[in-house]
Amino acid sequence: MTKKVLILPMLLISIVGFSQYSISEISKDAYLKDFDIAVDIIKKQHPNPYRFHSKEVLEKKLDSLRKEVEKNPTYINFHLNTPTKVLGDGHSSLGMESNYMEDYVSKTSFFPLATYVQNGNTYINSNNKYGVEAGSRILEVNNKKIGDLFSKASRQADGSIKVEDLDMSSVISYTNAKIYKIKYETPSGEQKIIELKGISYPEFNYESRHAILPIDVTSGSGIYGYQLNPDTYYLAVKSFSFNESYFYERLKKYFQDMKNLKTKNLILDIRDNSGGSISNVPLLYSFLSKDKLFNNSYKYGTKVVDINYKDYLVDPQTDRYFSDSDIRNENNFMHQRFDKSDKGDYYFGNTRLDDTYIKSYPRDGLFFDGKVILMINNRTFSAATYFASLFKSEKRGNVVGKETGSCSNFTTAAWFLTYKLPNTKSTLSIPRTEIFFNSSEGDNITKCTGVIPDHTLKTDYFLNAMKEQKDPELEYSKILLSK
Repeated sequence: MTKKVLILPMLLISIVGFSQYSISEISKDAYLKDFDIAVDIIKKQHPNPYRFHSKEVLEKKLDSLRKEVEKNPTYINFHLNTPTKVLGDGHSSLGMESNYMEDYVSKTSFFPLATYVQNGNTYINSNNKYGVEAGSRILEVNNKKIGDLFSKASRQADGSIKVEDLDMSSVISYTNAKIYKIKYETPSGEQKIIELKGISYPEFNYESRHAILPIDVTSGSGIYGYQLNPDTYYLAVKSFSFNESYFYERLKKYFQDMKNLKTKNLILDIRDNSGGSISNVPLLYSFLSKDKLFNNSYKYGTKVVDINYKDYLVDPQTDRYFSDSDIRNENNFMHQRFDKSDKGDYYFGNTRLDDTYIKSYPRDGLFFDGKVILMINNRTFSAATYFASLFKSEKRGNVVGKETGSCSNFTTAAWFLTYKLPNTKSTLSIPRTEIFFNSSEGDNITKCTGVIPDHTLKTDYFLNAMKEQKDPELEYSKILLSK
């Protein structure tokens, strides 16, 4: 159930080889044709394209995006105004073709400072060589208000959830300025202006990797735990995309460690967890449940079981176009696992769909019964949001951080269809189903909020932690546990 929207720095790291294409070859007409094809695919293939907007409203929003592409037909502007931007579906995305992206990168002058967004403000996030103090608040870049640049950025979020965990250094770099004139306010309140030359992508990647935040010890394994102090254990779970057997073995190791240490408190960190296998969600919670059995309720649904748009459909692993046989097999898979509802237009998953599903889930023998604090943020997404929702509905402990990027009661999920657009070679990824949590289902769900934390950080506290190069949410969680 994992899907990431285009985040430039993450994708660029994997680019190798020599660029075979030039973005200068792509015409205005080519951009508009691919935009229209993407719109047609979404309307015919998305499991519920009108979840958050009526047909009339969505048409207006799409028309507005198309006019932006028509007005400024550039490669980056095409991707900044993708039709997926207004769907309200954080799993739908438009990815760049690697050769075109490499060409774009080689011609781009990147913003030279690492940044971090907190409480609507963009801060300098590094001890840099330019003398711009970490924690300084950016006000303007090249006479453009930072808030205006922020508002135009694409976001990975469901519905109208307002997320701020963006890499603003990448967003600012979309302007491709050779010189960046930066107006900023120091932590002491003094306003200053500095002009810095743009940097190459390797330099930009270096700056990103040497930012102060986030402080993350799990980049290698995705799951890691250790004792913070004699009373408190820290466990980071940054993905649910593990084989269930492997995941269980890792969890068993850490919870056995907590038991041996006679741990009283646990800080569980699922910030930046973009999801994965939903069956791993109750597995993790089984180590925390206060009850011998807990309710694990989710249901898959879709309005579209058949592949209605067959052109340009590719296997994302091999880049091979689908044959008629491939499409027939995909359709058979869905028809065998989804049954038409007696009411409405939905097809819901049957027992053949998920043979791992256990509604009344048993607690694990190594369960932890002490205090638990859960840390989340805007990048807590998909299956990870279901975990946060389960944790909160079971009233297992305090939640610290920022609202999750996925809805707390449903999201899109599971299987994806990938289309390679003919002119830009960009790949449009569309989820095949929605998934409803906690017995919510169907057409009438339009209200969408993420899991809301019990505690958010005030700006002063955040800046003080950054100054000390400490993890703000982790430090706050430790204070909560000490009370």
